[in-house]
Amino acid sequence: MKRINARWFLVPSLVVLLFTTILSITVPRELIHVEINGWHTPFQDQLFKLWTLMGDGWVVLVVVLIPLGIKIRYSLVLFAGYAISGLTAQLMKGLFFSGTARPVNYFKINGIDYDLYLVPGVDLHSWHSFPSGHTATAFGVLFGLSLILRSRLGQFMAFVLATGVGYSRMYLSQHFLMDVTAGALAGLVGGYIGWWWIQRYEKEWLNKSLLKLLIR
Repeated sequence: MKRINARWFLVPSLVVLLFTTILSITVPRELIHVEINGWHTPFQDQLFKLWTLMGDGWVVLVVVLIPLGIKIRYSLVLFAGYAISGLTAQLMKGLFFSGTARPVNYFKINGIDYDLYLVPGVDLHSWHSFPSGHTATAFGVLFGLSLILRSRLGQFMAFVLATGVGYSRMYLSQHFLMDVTAGALAGLVGGYIGWWWIQRYEKEWLNKSLLKLLIR
């Protein structure tokens, strides 16, 4: 864990972020959201209702705990990425962007005449749209995971999973593209800082599983 080797997560993430940043700057948020909102199918409704849970705090905590059976260090890397990216997103929401409206509320406030398709059974929020906390959490943890994985396929799959969480937030009309882009960036930064922080410590117990540590 001394060297960054997560190019199969990082490179496609940076390419996507560059594209979505340019798109968010040049095209009004409501036009992008209307376009995405027109791509609904019953299968995708169910798929993204489940996929978005991968950015939920409780689900992420379960994922963070799983590597305890391999190395305590791995779990700490994931937890640090989760905590830093999640805290960053929540602080930004609460301190600087508390008045940013979620898509449905934004359309209502600005009198945009478009009947958004809303996925049944989704509890929609009205405010604190920027940045996307679910996306930040997913990217923070999954980038951290890719930093400790050696498999190129594993790293790329982690990228796909994280990107899917971001897309699900737009599909479910919980966020705009700009919110998801900022959340992904916060996650990348948080995931890297978490990895950098934990990998500096050369403690023997960090490289043991929790079970081995308890029964030694």
